[in-house]
Amino acid sequence: MKKVLLCFVLSVVFLLSTCTRKPESAAKVEVIDGVEYVHNTDIPMHPDRTVSFEEELSISPEDEEGNIVLFRPAWYVVDEEEFIYICDIQDLQIKVFDPEGHLVRTIGQKGSGPGEFQNIGEIALIPEGRLLVLDWEAHRVSLFAIDGNYINSHKFLSWSYDVFITTESTYTRDERIFGPETQLFIKACDFSGNEVFSYGKFEPHHSLEISEAGMRFSVSRPFDVRSILAGDQKNKWLYHCLNDKYLIEVYDRNGKLFRKMERPYKLIPVTTEDKKRYLDGFSDTSESELALIEKHVEMPDVKTVTDRMVVDDLGNLWIETHEERKEQEQSFTAYDIFNEDGFYEARVWLDIDPDHFAKGKMYARKSDEETGYRFFKRYRIIWSEKDVP
Repeated sequence: MKKVLLCFVLSVVFLLSTCTRKPESAAKVEVIDGVEYVHNTDIPMHPDRTVSFEEELSISPEDEEGNIVLFRPAWYVVDEEEFIYICDIQDLQIKVFDPEGHLVRTIGQKGSGPGEFQNIGEIALIPEGRLLVLDWEAHRVSLFAIDGNYINSHKFLSWSYDVFITTESTYTRDERIFGPETQLFIKACDFSGNEVFSYGKFEPHHSLEISEAGMRFSVSRPFDVRSILAGDQKNKWLYHCLNDKYLIEVYDRNGKLFRKMERPYKLIPVTTEDKKRYLDGFSDTSESELALIEKHVEMPDVKTVTDRMVVDDLGNLWIETHEERKEQEQSFTAYDIFNEDGFYEARVWLDIDPDHFAKGKMYARKSDEETGYRFFKRYRIIWSEKDVP
């Protein structure tokens, strides 16, 4: 009897362990010249996993009295206390909202003096509790205390718009050198502006110059082949994808390439609807300019893999693809999610574009179709498994 009971207990333990064991990836991993290559399959580790977002906060451009508090909101960050820092590129201030969505203070103002801005590119939080503001027009980076007090600033050469990673002693930004051929570098700098190291040279965004009939202007190329970059603030890694291929490069905190991730992926053909959508994006241009754009811009045969990547606060990489579908007049986009080990975890379909992850929450911007106002929203993340028949 004791032997039968022991066998039963061992069987239960085995079943429980197999049920709770984390699924193993079918990816093949090899190391070549010190770089880890992760060859994923086209099926994720969790093919039945889905995610939804439950709204729990909405920050309106107007306060309770109807006063405008956000004119042209753009980039934003969230600190450890869940305070939200939103840069307003019209009145050139950083607006700080508490976790309940109330405006509590502003940082900086328009101008050219210390602590003032001419045009805000990107903002970032430094781990020890400072705010970094990149002013692309003034070629200047300014540092502020969290309470809004100005600390110092430094100038930089060339052009810079993005900040990807911050550490206690450095920040990683882009450097763009414009000329006959634009050059793009990614560099880590200290807080005096000195270059600490370079991640290397990458592929910049490309524009098409149109000069005809006495008009001269430039437009963005549709499905432009370029470098897509994202910073992992948790691990201090930099992700890079040259978006004509499904190949993701990962650089460590010292700028060394240590991993490449891939998965089989069939590029999506460009349709006439895609061309219409591209031209609809020039609704503010004149008819003569629009005619020149339609004449000179050639649509590629296939779409790129992605134009955007986001890393959440757990270190997972979310890749926004160009795959779309409609359900009951609602549009959904496919996102591929990779874990910290480079394994293809899940594919989810979202009707909300995730902007930022912090403290286990997701933040996104949504525009009101009637007013054009941009709202900032915080969501609770809900993971579940699809019902499998």
